[in-house]
Amino acid sequence: MKKLSIITIMIISAAMLLSSCAPETSTEVLNKDDPIIVGSFVDTEGGILGNMILLTLEKNGYAVTDKVQFGTPDVHRNALIAGELQVGIDYTGNGQFYSEGIAEEVWNDAEEGYEAIASYDKENNGLIWLKPAKANNTEAIAMTKSFADENGIEDMYDFADYVNSGGVIKFITSQLFAERYSGLLGMEEAYGFKLKPEQVIMLPHGNTAETISALANGTDDVNAALVYGTDGSLAELELVVIEDPLSIPPVYEPSAIIRSDVLDKYPEIGPIIEDVFETLDLETLQLLNKKVIVDGLSPREVAEEHLINEGILE
Repeated sequence: MKKLSIITIMIISAAMLLSSCAPETSTEVLNKDDPIIVGSFVDTEGGILGNMILLTLEKNGYAVTDKVQFGTPDVHRNALIAGELQVGIDYTGNGQFYSEGIAEEVWNDAEEGYEAIASYDKENNGLIWLKPAKANNTEAIAMTKSFADENGIEDMYDFADYVNSGGVIKFITSQLFAERYSGLLGMEEAYGFKLKPEQVIMLPHGNTAETISALANGTDDVNAALVYGTDGSLAELELVVIEDPLSIPPVYEPSAIIRSDVLDKYPEIGPIIEDVFETLDLETLQLLNKKVIVDGLSPREVAEEHLINEGILE
């Protein structure tokens, strides 16, 4: 048997040492028998956000099982807790329904609400909430852009000044929003105005498609309407959300959620997904939703186009 020289032995030993110290590569990640299961809510925005995560993970070499638009919020959450989904999407404000013992006012603060549900779910359910997008998809009051500009209304303080100075208002809303302190009653108290009964049209439901249509068409002299912050039709109809600096309705910012066992295995996917969510704000999500709802593109097409525009995909 030929003996190895001292130099050869040293080279082999060094190579073995470097191999043992090197970090794991994507070989395990690319194992098709162990993909990352990505889901989302069944709605349009869930489809867009879920596809953004799915496409970004695929681009970075991860095997992915597509369960985007998996189901309703409760079905989606139960699947995450059970491990049927491993990555999903949720909104910080929903934490008030998932947790116990947290003060109600916490959910009116973006940072405190996020920290509260993030801590609760990490401790109790092994779910990790990543940094949310700065796009508050909560209940809000909207007006046509032309009306808001003409009357100098940008936020709820301006709205209150307009009402208190005798400005004409006809607000269409759901009865529930009108009668809640996390809705109109709270806004009136916080900003110092009061709408008269004849200034409010109350619907028995919260279908914002109807309130938005009434606002856009001026039905029954409506010039203010209950909407959700990232409704896709707002941009198409040139409607603007009146800012709510005090966040009277709870803050609902979208966040990716990852099971802790998956994040422990692939810690690098946290920053990868957070980079995607940093590209999103209220107006961006409105436009992306509009491309599905109004323009007829699929959520995957819209997600891919956005990621290409942001330089995340080629």
